[in-house]
Amino acid sequence: MATGGDGAPAVKVLYVAGSGRSGSTILDRTLGQVDGFFSAGELCNLWGRGLLARRHCGCGTPVPDCPVWGAVLAEAFGGADRVDAERLATATSRRLRPGSVPGLLLGRRGRREGDSDGYQAALSRLYQAVARQTGCRVIVDSSKSPVYARLVAAIPGVEVAVVHLVRDPRATAWSFLRKKRLPDFGDDRLMQRQHPLVSARRWSLWQATTELLWRRRGRRYLRLRYEDFIGDPQAAIRRLAALAGEAPDALPFSGPATVRLAATHSVSGNPNRFGTGEVELRADEEWRRAMRGLDRGMVTALTWPLLLRYRYPLRSPRG
Repeated sequence: MATGGDGAPAVKVLYVAGSGRSGSTILDRTLGQVDGFFSAGELCNLWGRGLLARRHCGCGTPVPDCPVWGAVLAEAFGGADRVDAERLATATSRRLRPGSVPGLLLGRRGRREGDSDGYQAALSRLYQAVARQTGCRVIVDSSKSPVYARLVAAIPGVEVAVVHLVRDPRATAWSFLRKKRLPDFGDDRLMQRQHPLVSARRWSLWQATTELLWRRRGRRYLRLRYEDFIGDPQAAIRRLAALAGEAPDALPFSGPATVRLAATHSVSGNPNRFGTGEVELRADEEWRRAMRGLDRGMVTALTWPLLLRYRYPLRSPRG
């Protein structure tokens, strides 16, 4: 068993990397129902969306008012009102810029930048406090950015395993085109939308960067297609638990593809993070019949090398 610098067991983080609208939230929530796993959502967004914008926790209350996050922030920083959320949100955005990738690949970024702004120390206090206050053995973090995963992996006493979640880019592009309400504020605001051209470029960038930064990590990296997760969710959850060094006795399924979802304390993610009860995991194939041929063709043309790598057909029949 890995240990931290003080001899205590390492904080284990199962990190979901990949692009937006790839099913990371439902995967995060399903993992969070396993005994010993804590579904944290997109922890990189705790400072901006959670504390500054006061978006709702998965339990339905604004993050600063959530008793779980209140206890975490009290241990880590002395309370939610003591966190310099604006500074930490700015530091996160600066570190996650695409331009940071070459330095990470060459191993120079950490040595050049150090921790002069206290950002790494803040992350260390946060993840250690999450583990202690929730009593979990594994923190599930679906922040998606492979760059942020490297920042978390650099925390002393934290052990990161990465699941690289991949979904057909035409499905993700269609998801970004749809109007989806953002219930985090209790009003009618909508989630961000993207043109298929933007979505395709970003999908390719996220997949390539995740592989460049993590594929050679051996037993700490596993690539999982969203479609395979939906096809056999129980097998997928067991594989991911093993990736984190766990072998759960029971899984939260009442049927082959029906998961029992209790409320979680995810700080950010897709709106489906608020639903509870028994949920049947089914592939969302609406894009096959509803997406314009021009948009499908554009996305396919921009992503075809990785489509082939991830075993997606270049020509997908309409559903």
